[in-house]
Amino acid sequence: MISAILTIALSQTAPKVEMGVIYSRVAKEELKMDLYYPPAGTKKPYPAILLFHGGAWTMGNRSEMEGLAKSFAARGVFAATASYRLAPKYRYPAMLDDAQTAMRFLRANSGKYGVDVRKIGAGGASAGGQMALFLGTTGTRDPKVREYRMQSSRAQAVFNIFGPVDLSNKQDFGVALDPLFFLVLGKSRAQAAKEIRDASPLYEVSKDDAPVFTIHGTEDPLVPVNQAKLLEAALTQAGVKQKTILVKDMKHGIDYSVKGTREALTEGVDTVSSWLASSR
Repeated sequence: MISAILTIALSQTAPKVEMGVIYSRVAKEELKMDLYYPPAGTKKPYPAILLFHGGAWTMGNRSEMEGLAKSFAARGVFAATASYRLAPKYRYPAMLDDAQTAMRFLRANSGKYGVDVRKIGAGGASAGGQMALFLGTTGTRDPKVREYRMQSSRAQAVFNIFGPVDLSNKQDFGVALDPLFFLVLGKSRAQAAKEIRDASPLYEVSKDDAPVFTIHGTEDPLVPVNQAKLLEAALTQAGVKQKTILVKDMKHGIDYSVKGTREALTEGVDTVSSWLASSR
């Protein structure tokens, strides 16, 4: 769950970009997002997708998702890349709260940006994938939320790129992750058993979830491929539309030298764009 750099672009089209839009003021922080518009002439209102970078909830930058945002924009999908609070200065679930606030911000400002509130997806890599999955499976976590409280945090489609789904699985996440759990949660693994399970979107899967497209490398040393298999099985059992591509030999990152990586990303962007366009 180290920083997953995803500065890829599947299209050379240069969209209109609005940088550094403040979407939240919380804990004396200004949280920002960058907005990528579809080409001029694209029919409004646009479907949209909100993208989150990886970095084990402790590092990373929204610019890492620029290439993916441009790829969605080229397909007529308004894309936003959002920053969020990081550990250890802020403890989880501050990051998830920020992700949900970002989604509500887009809905509250849908008229300004030409976005269809019924067609907003979420995507992310690694830790960003974990947060995107929560947007596809749950509503706003904090009942005392202050910003855009009348808006929904739910996503209509999810693009999950090697996100962890069951952090309580000790077979996949052994003692080597204990320092990370302490950094992110402020507690030892033993003390944080409930919090670790609560941070695992696998346990939120139900029949009314958004469709999920997952890409995961078979040789991922940080988020084992078993995590993608667990998610695939849970979504299938619940009757949720999903597509999972396991890229042979891919590790924890996007590497075009690995056969099938580019094709998997292209299919993911195309499929999620189609799901959003057809959602109601």
